[in-house]
Amino acid sequence: MPRIEIEVRQVGSMSTWKEKYDFHEGDPQAWAQAMIDRFNSKLRPGENPRELVDVEVLPEESIVEHLWEKQNTITIIRGAHIYDKMRCERCGVTGKRHGLSSGIKRDSEYRAKKYEKCTGHV
Repeated sequence: MPRIEIEVRQVGSMSTWKEKYDFHEGDPQAWAQAMIDRFNSKLRPGENPRELVDVEVLPEESIVEHLWEKQNTITIIRGAHIYDKMRCERCGVTGKRHGLSSGIKRDSEYRAKKYEKCTGHV
């Protein structure tokens, strides 16, 4: 699944920021503009509308698995819970490996779908 990176700013502002999204089909520019229009249509009082500055299609190799490294020197035991604290070396996402499993469960602040794959930077 291709990814896009959009550059956005508040209307009338010079300051911009970038956001990455999984993109499914169609024209990336039109999809990003529709998303910004949808955001602007649901503004609360006092919120500023946004405008799209740029859209960049990212190469497929930018989507990779997390490179987990253990953060604690010995396994943590809290009652019946045995786990290791883990952190991705490339992007900083944190999680826990419970028991003897090889699977890592991302911490609550990283449970959103956008953190499933590593972006390669913090």
